[in-house]
Amino acid sequence: RYPGNVRELENVLERALTLTTTGSITPEHIRLRTGAPPGAAEPPAHIGPSAAEGGAALGTQLEGIERDAIVKALEKTRYNKTAAAKLLGMSFRALRYRIKKLGIE
Repeated sequence: RYPGNVRELENVLERALTLTTTGSITPEHIRLRTGAPPGAAEPPAHIGPSAAEGGAALGTQLEGIERDAIVKALEKTRYNKTAAAKLLGMSFRALRYRIKKLGIE
């Protein structure tokens, strides 16, 4: 049984489908934990080198991840921004702002 409501489940599944490269969703894409609040995913142990180790700053890493997710959603929806925004679980205006901020297109 899913611990959240139907809309949260729909968003989790849409995001999992966006993140998959094979077109099918596996438990690794969803990462639900028993007793975790709805929508909470298990944090990764270590993403990459920290800024102290000579890696990019966290903000730069997050922008790269966000850019990749947006580009993937746009490609999946054939650059239909309304559909891409829905797939990403954000409003059309928020997506348009992010596209401009991240320099996509």
